[in-house]
This record gives sequence, C-alpha cells and structure tokens, in this order.
Amino acid sequence: MKISMAVQNAVVILIAIVVLLFAFSLGNVEDYSPKPEIGYPAGLVPNCPGVLKNATITSKNMQMFRIVIHKFANGKIHRRNYPIASAPKSLAKEKLVDLKNKKTVLYCGGFFESAYFPFSQSIGTAYSKRGYNVMITETFQFLTNIYPRSVRLTKVLGDKVGEFLKKLTEQGLKTENLEIIGMSLGAHIAGYASKYLYAATGKKPSRITGLDPAGPCYRALPPSSKLQASDAERVDIVHTNIDGFGTAEKLGHVDFYVNGGEYQPSDIPAIPCLVICSHIRSAFYWWQAIEHPKKFIGVKCDSIQDARFAKCFNNSETNYLGLETKFNRPGIYYLPTFNEFPYYRGKEGLKQENEIYTSCAVEGRPAVQYM
Repeated sequence: MKISMAVQNAVVILIAIVVLLFAFSLGNVEDYSPKPEIGYPAGLVPNCPGVLKNATITSKNMQMFRIVIHKFANGKIHRRNYPIASAPKSLAKEKLVDLKNKKTVLYCGGFFESAYFPFSQSIGTAYSKRGYNVMITETFQFLTNIYPRSVRLTKVLGDKVGEFLKKLTEQGLKTENLEIIGMSLGAHIAGYASKYLYAATGKKPSRITGLDPAGPCYRALPPSSKLQASDAERVDIVHTNIDGFGTAEKLGHVDFYVNGGEYQPSDIPAIPCLVICSHIRSAFYWWQAIEHPKKFIGVKCDSIQDARFAKCFNNSETNYLGLETKFNRPGIYYLPTFNEFPYYRGKEGLKQENEIYTSCAVEGRPAVQYM
C-alpha cells in the first residue's frame, strides 16, 4: 500500500510539473520566435530520393485496386465493389448510382487505409445522406508497402483513378458534379487523378478536399508531383499535423490550419494527441463538418506562422469547413476546435479567450491542490 501511494503521488506531481511548464510556455508564447540557429521545422522526412522513379503495377495485382460503391438508404448501408479497370461500365448499370442526375464524391484513402475502415465509411454515409453518389478507393494492398515505396505508387494509382474518371465522363458523369476527397497519400492521388483527367478531357473536378495531405517525401517535390490549387476548380485543405505526417505548405485556395495545424488536442485531456492521432483527426473533423454544417468556423490569418500560434483573432473574415466553405474568401484560416467529439466550437471558438490550449492552461483547475 505504501508503494502504491508513493507511485500515485509521483505521477500526480509529474503531471503537475508538466501542466505548469506547459502553462508557463503558453504565457510566454507572444515573445517566442525561433532562434536563427534553431530555425523552423523541416517536417518529418522532408526528402526521399527515388520517389519519383517510374513504378508499375501488374495487371494481375491491379485486380486488387477496387472501387467501392457506398450508399446509405432505409437505415442500412449498401456496398458493392468492382475492379477499377471494369468499374466504369459496371457503374453505368449500377442501381446504387445515378451519374447523370446526382453529385458524385470519390474518397481516396491513404497509407494503411481501407475502404472498409470506420471513418471512410462514416464520411461515405455522411455524403450519401445528402444525396451524393459515393465511391471509395480500395488501395490497402498497395499503400501498405514501406512508406517511400507507397509514395512512388501514388502516381500510378492516381493515373488509374484519372483514367477511371475519364471513362465515367463517357458514361454520363459531369465534372462540375464531381468532388474528390483525399486523406494523406490519398490527397496526392487525388491530385494526380485530376491532372490526368484534365490532360485527357480539358476539364477539372469541381472540388478537391485534401485531408492533411502527406508531407513525408513530398515536401521537396515540385507542384506537379503533389496536390496543388490548380488541380480542381476549388481546392480546400485541412491541416492537422503539418510537421509530422502532414505538410505545412499552403496547397489549396482555402487552407484550414486546425488549432494551428501542428498537433490536435486529445479527447483524453491528460494524454497528448501526437503524430498519428493528429494526422487522422483531419478525417474526423471533415466527417463532423459534413454532419454539422457551419459549426466549424475558421478565422483568416496573415500567414501560416500566425496560424501556428493562433495570432489571427484580430481579423474579422471567417470561413466554414465543410460543404459550406466560401471559396470567394480564399486564404489561410485558423480553425479552433474543442478537444472532445464532435469537436466543433461554432462562434464561441472565435473568441480569443476560448482558444483551446490557452483556456485549458489558464482557466483549468490545478492538477494538485495543497492543503
């Protein structure tokens, strides 16, 4: 019992020290700027030699690259999948799809992601409820290689998606009704697909949304080798882990840096949301933004650096994350959230005193109270 109490006291004291140090650092954030010898973050794995080398996928393996049709109707999820090569003709006969009269959204998954994972299905259901044709790429067999090898395959996969979309336009799909969402590596696959589609048809998707586009191996690449604003008529980006698995670079017409874009607050306050947690949180934010229109509100920033440190509350221009994004208000936006699901803060998040990290440190109860 004595040992147990000693351990508990040590843990409590350690947490108290961490909280005090964190609060102290926030109190001095206005005075912080990196020293010249420290500089700014380069990000995780900024350069991967060889990732632009040609890559191929055999016709046999290409059978594993599939398009999953996802529809929510009568309280149930209906799904069918087709090999990407034969999918266009199959979809023309598919009862779950109406290419000519409905908007279509294609979700491109990322590293170690599957069309059958919960959050890709949640996003699919959210769009289906709003009347969209929903398609999800199944690329798990290809994007579970060693990471740089997976990066090399994104060009091949993106071109195949672009070819698939071109054939869909021949089946009645209108590009003005086409939206693409890409998570992590999937964001760059979306970029390659759009480039292919434009080269083949002279037309671009209506919208591409990048959910924390992958940064490792892409940071040093030219715009032609990653998602960029010119890839669609409208491009918006959700940044949640810019110095880890995401990228700090502005890639869209509207870029949201959520809680500064570096790391996200955890659902469990005592446990930090680190790299993977922060990276995939972008998909959760997007899902909830579709479910709750006009609830995720960002405020415009003068620079990415200002967004990092939440120095944007003096601006009055705002924008919505989700289907209500105002693309006539381009730029960089700081997007505040709450630390617990469903995360949105609405207009309350636009008050500087409610900024998540500062409010927790300044207004929160002390971890230890001494008698």
